[in-house]
Amino acid sequence: MTFQHHLTVLVQLALIIFIWVIAYIIQTSLQLPIASGILGLFLLLLLLNLKWIKINMVEQGAQFLLANLLLFFIPPVVGLIQYQELLLQRGGQLVFAITISTICVMVSSVWSIQWLLRKSTQKAQS
Repeated sequence: MTFQHHLTVLVQLALIIFIWVIAYIIQTSLQLPIASGILGLFLLLLLLNLKWIKINMVEQGAQFLLANLLLFFIPPVVGLIQYQELLLQRGGQLVFAITISTICVMVSSVWSIQWLLRKSTQKAQS
């Protein structure tokens, strides 16, 4: 990997973080009941759809984040150790909530990808 590649990834990560910061400012200013990370994803999707940001402007940075995704889960898992009693009492409810929310995320991801694929196919045909 070259210095140019590392610099590209770093700049793209900065752009992704900047979009998240904008989403955080919007979320806190308007006191929206949605996480700034989710709002940031929708903001990024909107910017990509409007072609204000091209996919190649964030692709390598996003691939870096996905490749290192497991590292983001280590601190929360370590934090769970402090709440063993809660997990023993409410573990079933937590597993149920996590399962339902995971299914919702997976379904919405599939729908989003299908919608984007249909849209890109329609553009290619016209």
